[in-house]
Amino acid sequence: MNVVVLVGSPRKRDSLNICKEIESRLGNTNITYDYIFLNDYEIKDCRGCELCFKKSEKFCPCRDDISLIRKKIMLADGIIFATPVYAYQVPAPLKRVIDRMAFLFHRQELVGVPAIIVVTSDGGGHKQVSKYMKMTVTGWGCNLLGTISVISPMYFENKKDSVWGYNERYHNKINLHIEKLVHKFKEVVESEVPRIPSFYEIFMFNCLRSKTFTSQADHDYWKEKGWLDSDYFYNVPLNPFKKIFGTILKRLINLASKKLKNRICES
Repeated sequence: MNVVVLVGSPRKRDSLNICKEIESRLGNTNITYDYIFLNDYEIKDCRGCELCFKKSEKFCPCRDDISLIRKKIMLADGIIFATPVYAYQVPAPLKRVIDRMAFLFHRQELVGVPAIIVVTSDGGGHKQVSKYMKMTVTGWGCNLLGTISVISPMYFENKKDSVWGYNERYHNKINLHIEKLVHKFKEVVESEVPRIPSFYEIFMFNCLRSKTFTSQADHDYWKEKGWLDSDYFYNVPLNPFKKIFGTILKRLINLASKKLKNRICES
């Protein structure tokens, strides 16, 4: 089993330490870990040319290490996305990767890959970053199992330079959450049974399908995958409420997308 750990922090500190805790709790000698420290790679800013959307990511004019990072991620049986909070957002190296691999919002290559998000902060911003990362990871098609959100000074005993103080009760609460999520992660990675998508994932799936109305590359990819008329990325039984929810969303988004496409053609 290959677990890829995408570390967005320029520093190897709190986010990395939580990932190391996850690694120690997985406790399986058959697991290999590929830590990708993004600050060690050359990642150029996205130019906004939209060639990856309209044609293919192969037409991206930037020549750097993004292809190498992508190849590593595609080999993952499970992914851990680790990031601190920088100004209520993810740090620049991780944001560059998300920008440069934005085509994964259009043509999902990581469908069903189990994922965990790790967010660390000195106090604030973890909710905003967790929400952003949830949208990103789900948009890429990953099977998001949960988020470990940690206020570092309250969790790590050696943090002395913060107004927040170490809290044993908080530490134990986070530890329990990590333990449960690690167990779930290991269980899902080793299982071949597809997970039932949540309402949020069904919502994202239908929203993402709207891209096929404005991009031929996206349309061809989704058609090849058999997603254009499906309920989700893979065949899985949905309860009546999720089925109805998805059907209504599909019809509304299809109607809006067709109107938008006609407007673009007329202009």
